[in-house]
Amino acid sequence: MDLSLTRAIKEASYLSTQKTHRYRPILRYMYEQHRIFNNEVLPIEIFTHLKQFPEFGDYTLEEQDADLSVLVQNNNLVLNQVNTDAVTLEELIKNRKTYSLTEYTIEFEKMLIFMEKKLHRIRGGSLDKNLTERLYNALIKLNAFSVPTDLDPTSLIQLYEAWDELFERFTKLDNDASDYLNHISGDKLDSKMETDAFIVFKNQFCSYLTDFMVELNRNSPAIINIITRISEKKIQNIIMQLVRYKKNIPTTTAVSDKDYFDTFFDVWTGIRNWFLASGTKSSKAFQLEVRTRDAISKMSKLAHFHAERQFVKKSRVTEFLRLADMVHESCNLEEAHKVFSYLFGFEGIQHFKVARKSSDRNDGTVWDFDPDELDVTYRIRPPSDRTIKQNLKVSKVSQESLELQRLLAKRLTYEEGVLKALVEQPCLVLKDLDIGVEPFVRKALLDWISAALLNPIGYGIYEGTTELGVKFKLHKASNDIIELHCSDGILFLPDFELTFTEVKTHEKAVTGIS
Repeated sequence: MDLSLTRAIKEASYLSTQKTHRYRPILRYMYEQHRIFNNEVLPIEIFTHLKQFPEFGDYTLEEQDADLSVLVQNNNLVLNQVNTDAVTLEELIKNRKTYSLTEYTIEFEKMLIFMEKKLHRIRGGSLDKNLTERLYNALIKLNAFSVPTDLDPTSLIQLYEAWDELFERFTKLDNDASDYLNHISGDKLDSKMETDAFIVFKNQFCSYLTDFMVELNRNSPAIINIITRISEKKIQNIIMQLVRYKKNIPTTTAVSDKDYFDTFFDVWTGIRNWFLASGTKSSKAFQLEVRTRDAISKMSKLAHFHAERQFVKKSRVTEFLRLADMVHESCNLEEAHKVFSYLFGFEGIQHFKVARKSSDRNDGTVWDFDPDELDVTYRIRPPSDRTIKQNLKVSKVSQESLELQRLLAKRLTYEEGVLKALVEQPCLVLKDLDIGVEPFVRKALLDWISAALLNPIGYGIYEGTTELGVKFKLHKASNDIIELHCSDGILFLPDFELTFTEVKTHEKAVTGIS
């Protein structure tokens, strides 16, 4: 084992100390300057940047110098002191002292920025449905190489480009699949399912399934087929050629052929294990399918729960109607009061009040003690005999009112009989009506015509129904304008004819009116 794995990394201590809230802004500003090739930063530049934020309102230069010294000791910063051309001590301290980041800190900040962007991006739907197809094409390109002997430089470059493309496609597929598995297996999915925003999330999730999972299931058999066709001897020959290519690249670090070979072979083993089961461990593609199926089961159950909750809301009207029937079926008012109290309890009760405490126990509930009886007096004054007699008085109906009611009933009976006589005819020609049409007949005819004109059935024919329930068809006998002579004047209207298609008897007409 490498002994460097056992030592503490003091360069990472700035991430979890009591002064992390000061160390991290300093190093993040230094990293931003490093990215724009300002590798040596003056202390006054750091101080000016920090003073822009309210959190550093009382921050002093002395505190900054102490923080910079700690970061130098922890190997996060390198102090660059230039003593030449220094006229005064103040110029030497403030203007000729600069700081730069160490390699460890640069990599730490780069990793932190990457993780921050990764955590803030939308996860769960970031998989590209074309990833598996591109991986399959990269495998086809790699399998097309024949490497019985050493390749020429041009073919060697093409082989490495094919391997690099395969590695890039597989790395993206593996990373995105890992993010997706963590997403659907975490607590965020359960909390998302408990909100009304689940419907929107469900649509996005199902859209993801129809794209990526379908493509994965479609391309997996082809990928498995080509992986199994590439023999171990051929992949070893390919890796040996890749090692040749890497050895031709000049580097300052000496790497053995075995290290190169193991690195490339581990990548190939990872690709095989992603699609093929190894021993008792299932493939990652199968795990992705199983966990996705479990997530779908969760979502189906929750969708059923949402549907039931919506159904309960809609069915409350039926429940209240049933409760109203229960109260209505009571024999008397007292029984109705009891049923209502059983269903809804007392209205407006917020506290219970007792007159005394029967025991000194503090651990008992209200159900552990005997009930108290409270006399509720009826505070409303009972009605007097005079009020009762006034309420029982029957209003006198004058003889004139009775006569008016009798005449009105007789008039209604007469009008009803005239209209029934009209609808009992098979055909009613308006121009053939006798002179002296009464106003109520004219009003009824106009109502029937207006109702029929709203319901055309074609060929200039309209259909309607009278208030007696008799159906009729309306049409123009000619384009002439006729005169309907009424008792109070003359009405000009088109030459309409009404054909009654259903003529009712006198008893049916009476029933239709009632």
